[in-house]
Amino acid sequence: MREAGEATRRLFFAFWPDPATREELVHACRKAVKGSGGRPVRVQNLHATLAFLGFVAEARLAEVEAAAAGLGGGPINLLFDGIEFWPKPQVLVAVCGDPTPAAEGLARQLWQRLAPLEIKPDLQPYRPHVTLARKVRKPAPGLAMRPVRWPATDVALVESVTDPAGVRYAVLKRWPLDPA
Repeated sequence: MREAGEATRRLFFAFWPDPATREELVHACRKAVKGSGGRPVRVQNLHATLAFLGFVAEARLAEVEAAAAGLGGGPINLLFDGIEFWPKPQVLVAVCGDPTPAAEGLARQLWQRLAPLEIKPDLQPYRPHVTLARKVRKPAPGLAMRPVRWPATDVALVESVTDPAGVRYAVLKRWPLDPA
């Protein structure tokens, strides 16, 4: 995907919440995040990754963007209704309790379109989640949240940028989820 010495960007596709959904998610998970002992993710960075691409040659950005053009299936209604602690990455995440076949199908469709670019896909089945806190050693017992409906109407291409203040995510482009 890239040659040595080429300029690269750390990219991923995501469902990017509108401000109201983001605030609702923050309030629904506040107690669990506070009790986790971890480092809360910045509010403006909350998202649900659809496909993590990693470092991509800047010269291939147009090809990556083309993969997302015209994704079908229409808007996807996600329902985040549970909180889990994932010990290996030491993160606290909000999850969808019920399977989300539409989101899984969209992730599969996107990876198929990215295959010619030789970007190594995630081999795990797609499961929508929002990382709420990092560096969590042992969360408080009884993790719970008030359910949050997230109407995902588009997909965003996002760049992960590290600066002195930490990691920030910059939305590069968005595509509406066209009806099938």
